[in-house]
Amino acid sequence: MQTICFVCDGNTCRSPFAEKIMNMYLKKFKLYDQFKTYSCGINPDINSNINKYVIDILKNYKINVKSRKSRKLTKSLQNKYDLFITMTKYQKQFVLAKNVFSFGEMVNGEDIIDPYGGSYDDYLKMSIQIDEYCKRLINKIMEMR
Repeated sequence: MQTICFVCDGNTCRSPFAEKIMNMYLKKFKLYDQFKTYSCGINPDINSNINKYVIDILKNYKINVKSRKSRKLTKSLQNKYDLFITMTKYQKQFVLAKNVFSFGEMVNGEDIIDPYGGSYDDYLKMSIQIDEYCKRLINKIMEMR
């Protein structure tokens, strides 16, 4: 089984959303037995839950997340996963693992919008971008099979 870890700053918005959406698509396309995704943050507040707007948007996908504490990217985690996908090119410098790419690099796109502190619409824009990138990544995986 290949493991993918999505990485952002605080692990309350972008990376947990990418984790949940990618797992949804892996199940849909019957790839869940081959790939599993996780997420963590470069500098999270460990006591933080996933953002309430992210929880609401995930409900539109029929993914229920009541609470989830943010996780910090540690040295031990960097040895645990096969591939790291950061939300921005800048964040790559904080991941010491060998296989690290920005999401935009993986799917020929831009950095993922950071909605932190913004409105519901900002989070919705982020979710649309991540959803599209997850679909592109699934297509890449399917082409490689």
